[in-house]
Amino acid sequence: MVMSTGYAPGGSPGGATTAVQSERGDQYLPLARLKRQYLDYLSTKREEIEEQQEARRYRHGVQWTAAQIKALRERKQPITTFNRIGRKIDGVVGLVEQLRQDPKAFPRTPKHEEGAELATAVLRYVLDQQDWKAKSPIAADRSAQDGIGGVELNIVPGDRGDPEIELDVVEPDSFFYDPRSFRLDFSDARYMGVGKWVDIDTAVEMFPDKADELEGLTESGSELTSEPDREQKWFSSDGDQIRRLRLVEHWYRHRGEWCWVIYTGAMKLAEGKSPFIDERGKTFCKYIMFSANIDHDGDRYGFVRNLKSPQDSLNFKESKLNHILASKRLVLTQGAVSDVEVARREWARPDGVIMVNPGIGVNEQVKADDQSFDFAGWAKLKEDAKAEIENFGPNPALLGQGIANKSGRAIALLQQAGIAELGPYILAYRGWKIRVYRAVWNAIQRFWTGERWIRVTDDDDMAQFIQINGIGVDPQTGMPTVVNAIGSLDVDIILDEGPDVTTMMQDMYETLSNVVPSIAPLLTPPEARAVVRMLVDTSPLPGSLKKRFRDVAEKASEPDPEQETVKRIALEGEVAKIEETKSKTLLNVAKAQGEGMPTASAMPQRAEFELPPDVRVAQAAAEIDERQANALHKRAQAAKAAQDAALAPFEMIQQAQDREARLQQLQQSGIGGRRA
Repeated sequence: MVMSTGYAPGGSPGGATTAVQSERGDQYLPLARLKRQYLDYLSTKREEIEEQQEARRYRHGVQWTAAQIKALRERKQPITTFNRIGRKIDGVVGLVEQLRQDPKAFPRTPKHEEGAELATAVLRYVLDQQDWKAKSPIAADRSAQDGIGGVELNIVPGDRGDPEIELDVVEPDSFFYDPRSFRLDFSDARYMGVGKWVDIDTAVEMFPDKADELEGLTESGSELTSEPDREQKWFSSDGDQIRRLRLVEHWYRHRGEWCWVIYTGAMKLAEGKSPFIDERGKTFCKYIMFSANIDHDGDRYGFVRNLKSPQDSLNFKESKLNHILASKRLVLTQGAVSDVEVARREWARPDGVIMVNPGIGVNEQVKADDQSFDFAGWAKLKEDAKAEIENFGPNPALLGQGIANKSGRAIALLQQAGIAELGPYILAYRGWKIRVYRAVWNAIQRFWTGERWIRVTDDDDMAQFIQINGIGVDPQTGMPTVVNAIGSLDVDIILDEGPDVTTMMQDMYETLSNVVPSIAPLLTPPEARAVVRMLVDTSPLPGSLKKRFRDVAEKASEPDPEQETVKRIALEGEVAKIEETKSKTLLNVAKAQGEGMPTASAMPQRAEFELPPDVRVAQAAAEIDERQANALHKRAQAAKAAQDAALAPFEMIQQAQDREARLQQLQQSGIGGRRA
């Protein structure tokens, strides 16, 4: 019970008023009506309260009544307890924690994706700060045992006076609620709260302005208790006077809003409006509760109700079997022994001596009855009772047996059959966690108004931080603006659960381990390096070893200066050869063009003897054809040389890449290292 229900500067409850102020009007309910609500719960839910007390005893191995123990001791029968209920509840809680998922925020529109990531980081930061992974299993255990579990949300001053979100587990034996409520999530409850016994000194420290009134309220509110076992053993006394006080923190709906009040059996100590507001602008209760089951009468119960009968049967039959083995049933002929009780004791002793009357054969007239049939029958009934308990809840797949070398999807399919019987409970538990996440997020938006830094992750042994509600400069306008304003994300974020980061990494590691051997021959050296790094990053190796591997890999990827010099010289030589080839090509092209053009010296000369005109025409045509053919041949050679010169740089680059790839392959296989 945290009395700083609503945070306000100075540490006083926000919106709180005194009892005198509240009695003047109808802003809050009067004390008489509040006490009547509490007493209605105690009277209407008496059977539920007694069942919860019995469930706690069975959960912790107290499974025999005083009358049963007395009867067993009178008949010399051993008291045997095989607490299968405790083991079964532990198994169910362990199961729901194996199925645990981390909270995650999703954007309603694409433009709010960054805001969703910020909300996820902030929410996980608060839950880690409140040790949520240790508190949520306790609530699951209380619900499986008593039928009711949950947490209370509080706002407490931080180390610098700023408000902080706090989650505290609610104990069912001190919790009360509207007996008319019939829903698993208590959404239809008109009131709920907790009541606890505290020392007078503690109450005075909590409410120093009421010190005089509290001193005179010794044992006040004794009627406002369900008398759980643990409170019956707890008393703080000063001499002959008991110094204790019953404090009740009562939350209730009034005029469409949630209100709170802290009172004793005689007076109010403080009250006010709920400081918690949801995304719709409505106030909500600090108690976020859920139930495992609700019966036809509206009573809430856990797993003990259905396991109690087979547990009693198992204990009784185990005790009976031990009694059968430790005792003998004798069949005596009338007058065979002088004292029957002496014969009974001696027969039970390993070295006993039975005195029979003269003329009586011990093997014929004094013998033990055959109890093997009785033993077999009791043993069979015991196995049936044991199987009834063992078949409930987790199966081998849920316990992690027979699921080696399987992906997360395959494991989920195997577990679906095992969790089918626990489906309603798991759904109620998951819905409760979603409500807790939303309540925490709403409290963050309302109370985190100042600047702060939160750690979001650890990477390469260096913490990363995000600034919340900081002051920055808008790059477009140059005006001051708020950076990562939490309050502006209220209508754009919906909360759900995302896969556990650890589980995702394990699934990725198993997938890569199965796929890499088959695709390794097809990977290029850069792709192979990337796959190896992914495999190392998702492996369960310690972070220090992963960092060492990354450092070595980065150092190995740095170029060797000597090798770079050799490559540069070789590249310059290839470029010089290309330039020489270009020059020769241009020269050949010029010569080819020159040979293709007719010159003065190449013109036919007039001879002294002139051939006939038709012969001269034919001869001239033949010479022209020959020259044209020679010119075309030379131009083709020149074009080929030009094309070879243009392709030479690309061939040189390709050859350099091939040499580098072969060198890397030799280094990876160890040949390069030995050569070096």
